[in-house]
Amino acid sequence: MNTMRRFDAEGSRASDLISVLVVEDQEVLRLGLNLTLQYMRNIQIVGVASDGPSAVQKALELKPQVILMDIGLPGFDGIEATRRIKAQLNTRIMILTSHEEDKSIFSALAAGADGYCLKDISTAKLNTAINSVASGAAWLDDEIARRVLHSAKLADPQITSERLALSESELKVLALILEGASSDEIGSQVGLKDSEVQSYLKKLIQKVSWSGSNAPATKISRTAKNSQDFQVSKICPNCKVRLGEEFSRCPYDGNELKEDAMIGSVFADRYEILALLGSGTSGAVYKARHRYMHKLVAIKIMHLELISDISLLKRFRQEAAAASSLTHGNIVNVIDFGLSPEGQAFMIMDYLGGHSLDELIFEHKHLPWQVSTEIFKQVCSGLGHAHDNGIIHRDLKPSNVLVVNFGQPELTVKLVDFGTAKLVTAESEGAGLTVPGQVFGSPTYMSPEQCMGLHLEASSDVYSMGTLMYEALVGHPPFITENIVEAMYKQVNEECPPIAQAAAKVGVSIDNRLQAIITKTLRKDKYQRHQSMHELKKDLESIGT
Repeated sequence: MNTMRRFDAEGSRASDLISVLVVEDQEVLRLGLNLTLQYMRNIQIVGVASDGPSAVQKALELKPQVILMDIGLPGFDGIEATRRIKAQLNTRIMILTSHEEDKSIFSALAAGADGYCLKDISTAKLNTAINSVASGAAWLDDEIARRVLHSAKLADPQITSERLALSESELKVLALILEGASSDEIGSQVGLKDSEVQSYLKKLIQKVSWSGSNAPATKISRTAKNSQDFQVSKICPNCKVRLGEEFSRCPYDGNELKEDAMIGSVFADRYEILALLGSGTSGAVYKARHRYMHKLVAIKIMHLELISDISLLKRFRQEAAAASSLTHGNIVNVIDFGLSPEGQAFMIMDYLGGHSLDELIFEHKHLPWQVSTEIFKQVCSGLGHAHDNGIIHRDLKPSNVLVVNFGQPELTVKLVDFGTAKLVTAESEGAGLTVPGQVFGSPTYMSPEQCMGLHLEASSDVYSMGTLMYEALVGHPPFITENIVEAMYKQVNEECPPIAQAAAKVGVSIDNRLQAIITKTLRKDKYQRHQSMHELKKDLESIGT
């Protein structure tokens, strides 16, 4: 039996988890933060505090690895609490606050804080920040880091792309991590003792993360302009929405937009980046052209700021592996997976054109049931094939359904994004990335059992399919909520509003048989739903047009 210890940051052992103390005086924010942390596979909340004195007391009592510290606390503020805790413990402290003035920043750092983040930080970045601070590194939000470096005059003008490039051995180690190699296996490849491997890995991951966020602009040769080949776009660094070149600020959160420097560059020595197709929390998808074969492809590139989380690296590889193992006309084909010379993980997929289902819903408000039924049947075909091969999607939603030739007889549907897919084959039991109680997916479309972190079967995707069909037909999902807490609560505890009622409000007519099918898919009791996508598809085919 193989007894080698695996280098796996999301393992279920308590010793693998980062213990976190949450210090926040506002109950609503504290609840939201707790829920956010529960999504992170390697984080364990060991306590909460709501004022300065109790923060110090809890820290001394629990001795957590990381403390998330607000500044505006009753009793005495988070800066004073940081100072008192640091005088007695080696606990790492990251300030998580809405205070962004220089006085607060420098006072907190002077008190011994190891990191400083603003409360609007994304979940992915917060996870990366906690992992970095826990590993002994410092973490500052980008804008705060620039201000600190400018103040301290620490900027290094000698940085060059050659200093940032990874060596052949470093790229090999990253590949070994993605393959799930043990610490012993990695150590033997680079000639290090087991006790030295962890330090080597930390430095490697920090180098990759640093190179992505600090590499100078001259590193990329820009040739892109809006033309038939290139489409320059801008990205909101906060919500990731993509907009045209004519926009300067995000219309949703007011943040200043940044031009996407990837457009016009050559990625991984052979793919010319033409346009941004979409961007989410885990990565960005681009339309690209192979320099030598002139073949158009879609390339998904993992966000560099996430690479310090090895579990996310492995999950990115799992997405590629899950999709590439499925050969079906309604599932996007993954051609390749690899690492760029800079250490960025990427996967290559067929480029199909078309529009995502959520884009079509936004454009048309709601879709005719006759056209929608054909889309639904093809989604069922693709998901049924995935289920037959032991893969549950877990994140079915309109943005993960690509529709090609909409409104034409040759309409084709492709399922994309298997990033949260779960392997349920007998061989995969005990070897997955998810442990009991973990929750992955988008709460607006998740089944009750998925919201509760329970064991999932094909019927969970059936429920998600019901929410997707509901939204396509009336223009909005069953539950319209303000936050993920409310969404998950309603999925578990409230019956979905009848689709007939929602259809009447927007003035659309839906076949009664289709309404009955959707109602069945949305039942809270999973045993009262369709038990397979094949069964659901058969019901849809019985409707006709």
